[in-house]
Amino acid sequence: MSIISDRQALGERVEQLGQAWLDGTTDRLGGLFTADARLISSQHGEHSGAKAIIAALAQDASERPFQGGMTNRYLAVEPGSDQGAASLYLFGLMQRMGRSAFIFGAALVMRFERVDGRWLFSEVRLQVNWSSGDNRLVPHWRKPPGSNGWQMGDEPPVLVSELHSPWAIMPKAAVPDTLNEALPELYARYSFAVDQNDMGLLVSAYDEDISGGFAPVGNLSGRDSVIGVLKSFRHLATLWQHFAEVVRIEDEGDGQHAKLIVARIIPERPLDEQGNRLYGAHYQLRARRQADGQWKFCWTDYRPGWFNEHQIPAFDVGNATA
Repeated sequence: MSIISDRQALGERVEQLGQAWLDGTTDRLGGLFTADARLISSQHGEHSGAKAIIAALAQDASERPFQGGMTNRYLAVEPGSDQGAASLYLFGLMQRMGRSAFIFGAALVMRFERVDGRWLFSEVRLQVNWSSGDNRLVPHWRKPPGSNGWQMGDEPPVLVSELHSPWAIMPKAAVPDTLNEALPELYARYSFAVDQNDMGLLVSAYDEDISGGFAPVGNLSGRDSVIGVLKSFRHLATLWQHFAEVVRIEDEGDGQHAKLIVARIIPERPLDEQGNRLYGAHYQLRARRQADGQWKFCWTDYRPGWFNEHQIPAFDVGNATA
């Protein structure tokens, strides 16, 4: 099979797992795990085998499906390999009749094996990064993190980017060869790096001449300054999770540069009153293709402001507003 078809198959598996967890239909996943598959979850503990994994996840939406969404997906396959990996962000809102709400954000990394021509989950790492509201709605969870994420005395995280991210465990994964795949991968790499405080991975997302507006810290120029400031600022911002999706791409026509707009999703308000997808901010971004085919950001500007899917901002690359 080709790398493209392999990535497509992994994407279908990721969608099946995430949607089944949201919908409370995890019983449909029984044939999608290897015999020795593992779930390693900050809130569900460790479980082995499809039956135990499904039972652990099924408790969350056992009464009714919960609202939520999946973003920031990355799919990795190494040429000639029967191993794959993926990462995903997921947020969920749980609400029971007559009771208050509970919302959470999670990051997942999944490993796959190809068995008899089918891609199956061999490991799922699930880190709930933050939560807000009435955690009595998830009484079976281990101590859920609050809105500030991990605190002193909490259990060690089960997801460490430098050890477990797809970029760490599959460093030779094929580089996406189309803009519609390559640029979302670049944003997923950037957001996973900055959210998981993995500065080594973040370096791989920025070209040496990166510049632009980095609200709220100001306008910056050069990778040394950008990484240095973001690393220092990250110590003050104890928790980030950038739920977002690429909503506009433009090839600049020189074979080397492209522009993109990334729209920020706010889990507490993902839809407007009419049911349109709603965004609370956006990035204006420019990316440059490297000699090895990889893409890196060379200009960026973060701009707060609400808009829906029918009001995507125009390109305004080069105008730093921080």
